[in-house]
Amino acid sequence: MADILFYHLTESTLEEALPGLLERSVERGWRAVVQTGTEERRDALDQHLWT
Repeated sequence: MADILFYHLTESTLEEALPGLLERSVERGWRAVVQTGTEERRDALDQHLWT
């Protein structure tokens, strides 16, 4: 059975925490899924992560 991990933001914003979380996931050979509630939020995170 697959492990599923959740990260609850309490001390930082998503924009601050997400790049490091995704980087560590890739380093460990894990796959990650980021879901957003709107296309606008998705596009903003996409821009943030790839610039």
